[in-house]
Amino acid sequence: MKNIISFFTLLILFDGCTQNDPNWEKGQIYKSEKLIVPVGNGQSGFIEMKSSHTGITASNQIGEKEILENQHLMHGSGVALGDVNGDGWVDIYMARIREPNVLYINKGNWVFEDKTTPAGVACGSRYSTGSVFADVDGDRDLDLIVTALGGPNSLFINDGSGVFTESFLPSKLDNPGSTSSALADVDNDGDLDLYITNYKRLAMRDSLPPPVISFENTLMELTNNRWIVMPPYNQHYETEVRDNILLRFEMAEADHFYINNGNGEFEFEDITQRRFSDENGNPINHHLRDWGLTAQFRDINNDSHPDIYICNDFESPDRIWINNGDGSFRAMNNLAIRHTSNSSMAVDFSDLNHDGNQDFFVTDMMSQSHILKKTQMGTMAPTPLSIGEIGNRPQYMHNTLFLNRGDHTFSEISQFSHTQASEWSWASMFMDVDLDGFEDILITTGHMYDVQDSDSNQRQKEALPTVTSFDEYKRMLFEYPTLELNNIAFRNKGNFKFETVSDGWGLGTEKDISHGMASADLDNDGDLDIVINRLNQPLGLYQNNSNQPRLAIRLVGDKKNTQAIGAKIIVKGGPEIQSREVIAGGRYLSGGDPLQVFAAGEQHMSVEIRWRDGTITKMDSLKPNHLFTIRQLNGSKPAAVKKNSEPIFQDVSHLLDHTHHEDPFDDFSNQSLLPNRFSQLGPGVMWMDADQDGDEDIFISGGRGGSIDHFENTDGHSFIPFSVVKNLDQDATSVLSHVDSDGNQGIIVTTANFESVPKQMSHISTYSKKNQYTFNGLNHMAGPMSQADVDGDGDLDVFIGGRVIPNQYPKPATSILYINHNGQLKPDENNTALFTDIGLVSGSVFSDIDNDGDPDLILALEWGPIMVLQNIDGQFNNVTTSLGLSSIKGWWNGVTTGDFNEDGLLDIVATNWGGNTKYHFSPNHPRRVYFDDFDNNNILDIVEAHYDDEFKDLVPERGFSCISNAMPFVREEKETYLNYAKSSLGEIFGNSLISAPYLEANTLESMVLINNGDGFDSVVLPFEAQITTAMHAGVADINGDGHEDIFLSQNFFAVQKETDRNDSGRGLVILGDGKGNFTSLPGHLSGITVYGEQRGAAFADFNMDARIDLLVTQNGAQTKLFQNTNSKPGLRVRLRGTKNNPWAFGSKIRIQYNDGTMGPVREIQSGSGYWSQNSPVQILGIKSDATYLNIQWPDGSKTTESIQGKKLTVTYNDN
Repeated sequence: MKNIISFFTLLILFDGCTQNDPNWEKGQIYKSEKLIVPVGNGQSGFIEMKSSHTGITASNQIGEKEILENQHLMHGSGVALGDVNGDGWVDIYMARIREPNVLYINKGNWVFEDKTTPAGVACGSRYSTGSVFADVDGDRDLDLIVTALGGPNSLFINDGSGVFTESFLPSKLDNPGSTSSALADVDNDGDLDLYITNYKRLAMRDSLPPPVISFENTLMELTNNRWIVMPPYNQHYETEVRDNILLRFEMAEADHFYINNGNGEFEFEDITQRRFSDENGNPINHHLRDWGLTAQFRDINNDSHPDIYICNDFESPDRIWINNGDGSFRAMNNLAIRHTSNSSMAVDFSDLNHDGNQDFFVTDMMSQSHILKKTQMGTMAPTPLSIGEIGNRPQYMHNTLFLNRGDHTFSEISQFSHTQASEWSWASMFMDVDLDGFEDILITTGHMYDVQDSDSNQRQKEALPTVTSFDEYKRMLFEYPTLELNNIAFRNKGNFKFETVSDGWGLGTEKDISHGMASADLDNDGDLDIVINRLNQPLGLYQNNSNQPRLAIRLVGDKKNTQAIGAKIIVKGGPEIQSREVIAGGRYLSGGDPLQVFAAGEQHMSVEIRWRDGTITKMDSLKPNHLFTIRQLNGSKPAAVKKNSEPIFQDVSHLLDHTHHEDPFDDFSNQSLLPNRFSQLGPGVMWMDADQDGDEDIFISGGRGGSIDHFENTDGHSFIPFSVVKNLDQDATSVLSHVDSDGNQGIIVTTANFESVPKQMSHISTYSKKNQYTFNGLNHMAGPMSQADVDGDGDLDVFIGGRVIPNQYPKPATSILYINHNGQLKPDENNTALFTDIGLVSGSVFSDIDNDGDPDLILALEWGPIMVLQNIDGQFNNVTTSLGLSSIKGWWNGVTTGDFNEDGLLDIVATNWGGNTKYHFSPNHPRRVYFDDFDNNNILDIVEAHYDDEFKDLVPERGFSCISNAMPFVREEKETYLNYAKSSLGEIFGNSLISAPYLEANTLESMVLINNGDGFDSVVLPFEAQITTAMHAGVADINGDGHEDIFLSQNFFAVQKETDRNDSGRGLVILGDGKGNFTSLPGHLSGITVYGEQRGAAFADFNMDARIDLLVTQNGAQTKLFQNTNSKPGLRVRLRGTKNNPWAFGSKIRIQYNDGTMGPVREIQSGSGYWSQNSPVQILGIKSDATYLNIQWPDGSKTTESIQGKKLTVTYNDN
């Protein structure tokens, strides 16, 4: 079929071309060529081509001499791929360390010929690291950039026939330790500019003996633990104290940035002069001496201008520079990315979810093997866990995968996606290997020596005092284990989940040390083959043997950007919408050919090309299994971008100006193996009309040393702050409404004894304007609190959940139910046995789950199920098993109820730890925690364990150092990291494990449990709810459409030192459709963007506009108030109950529409979600004309009220 060109592209045909090219007719836009797709066995992957056939025998050799001289040489070299002589076949350039570089000319049929000497690109007498082909001078042939460790860095200009002329790139460094190169048109002038990352020519360890560069010889204390680096060592080191640990970091070299002058010559730009600024726009006034490994230009923020991501090793932070549109750059906002990899090796970008936004992947060095994880404990400096610190960006030693939220901020999801570990990794590349429309990940791995091996590091530390020469010290490196590894491939399953492909799809059949990697179609069959530069082995050539339909596209740019670097290609009509951006260089030490390959089906496809200058070309009816070469002429300008809808909420936190106070506390002093801190679990929050003036006031609990704060709502637009109590000696956890027997309204607060002296109890306190009363509540740490009329006598009874036993985690804690006797709270005697040792209760809510008119109790347990206790005349029965919930065991945090399918039955929503952590388990292989005094020292030991596929057994979660510090017998028996790593849990703890008690968990997913009348059907909440820890769950009709929605507070930073903080959330609005289905609302559309570790939250209509507003707390950080300004107003309902329950807690209300249908049932609760209370004044969304409001009061009686207007106040009448 003849290709049909879109209208505005047709206009180009008559517009002429901007530059004459003898290979194109005037006005011609594209050429097409049918591809000869190989007939294969249907198996995707690669086959290594034998050197006896290809003629490629060169290898990148280094040996003892080079290693003793400079360990950085073990980082290897890369490859450059491109057609240097214009014959239509992609050629190969190989950088090498010991020997001259090699240029192989592709003769077709996988045969190559060495043409290094006539080409003039040998680069002898230097340690070549990186290489990239690009058309630097805009003459439509490929020039060559070669970087070297110690320099010089060279530019080779191609004369068009594959013969090059060399010139040296200018440098402010005498001998730069250069690594990778990337090119793009940063300043909109049509030619390619250049960025080169620098590492360091020679590390201090290779320069001076250990005694000379010891801490004692290089550092000096000034005063009060303030240290400086003494000259001349301050030219190489900087120092810092973290958590009272003195650290010293070696500095590397500043990168090089060049602007193309238009003649194919690069002019050096000092970044301290004008082009680079921090996130606030302040100029960078010092050189950033980072350990640079890879830089890649990409349009990260979708404005058509190339931004830069720079991967830096060690403690050097990764740099993300956003192009201001004129070739100057500003650092990305610190909150846009919450943490990064520690030793970032390489980066690549892809649109994982086909939403038009760039996502990206960064490689690091974590192993997939349990044994190597436990022996390679790493050199990463500890990350301080400061209370309330939000704006920092910690580094963790694993791969990172960043998902674009749609507003140019990112959630890091590597552990959710199972891409966090790929061994000691170097290069990475997205490629759709199996041509299913989803890009997979290829990774090169290996190192000459495993310098992270903890046993070897320990032996060297012990032997160092006996070393007599610098040469002997250097030779200690050879005592480390070697680390040849299999290359890794991750297959994209299309749901943000990846799986490791056996043998790396053919790239990892043999163990080796692979470094630079690049892709190109070496055999012209329309798929991408792979070339890998391997250390001490011949160059690896891998033929792609896929026989799936494909569409290949090569772009021809105008002006001097002849390869259209920076252009984006969007293809539709295949199995998925697919997009690619054309880059030059940007791979680890390497650069590939810019041909782009897309998965195709049997139907014709369409393409949209967004050129670097912002113009657009569209083409329809592209045939599969064809190569299209598409030329840039005068494309059309893009249509005006539609402005995003206004968000539902506006941040009005300035009305409160409140920050939660949290005193530091060492949770690990008594139980060093605690998984998390329990001293940072608050605060809770509550809305109630404390002054009974018709608007809702705020109460916020505080941490030890802080206060319980009250904000009086004056007019719906401002608040007056008060402190109910100051200088708390215990953390205040939950806060709820309270009324005494005389009808005096106030608050009831629980405080926790976790940070108290032994045997001090948790307290319960009531406060009103007339009195204050405090009494002992629990021997254990008090957590959640909920209240309802349990015994049907008209007053409110109170449940206090036992969160944990101080110094006895994870022994089941005891909870308590207080029965209200004429205003006095007395421990309930009927249910004492049930609540004794019931478990680690993290959340609670009273809710009529069985629809019989009385409040049942639902508990969220850590290391347990969502527990349902059915109320039968004030006696609670555990019906969890009969309801089918006992088998769903998690690390539950919060719980509440709502009618999500509008059947009149209350469903459960429960928050969990989330799947984006190092903890992974399943119903078949639950995670366990054992607890016992294994070493008989009167301290309860904690042993976390998980099932390992290689061991076919349980293995310990914690490392050898942590475990043996807590239980010294482990070090005595196992002696080494390796012995420990090779041991199953049973082999470490022996028979003591048999009798030790344990708890299990088999899910980390936050979910809704749909009430079917006989039990519950679990519905996993959307992806965005699973990528971080969720704490609070609140239910309201947020967007006013008549259906119940959910808000989740998210994140948890207070973890132990071997665990990443959970920081990928910002608070999440989840919209319900009334049928039990849920959709996440992005933060830029909801207006909720809270970056700290959120805790309690609560809904209220504080400005009385019939829209639901939201208050969100953060541990140790600012409390966030959000005003709903953009949803449809609803029906404002206030119920007035009895003197002893004036808020009518336990009532249920439901709208009846004119057509007889019913809205969702809403229950008025006190104490739900996570340690919080919503306003008892309800806002009900209305989807159509409504007639009646049906009310079920706390005593089970029912009334029906006519709906007239937007406000309804109903008073209980017992007649």
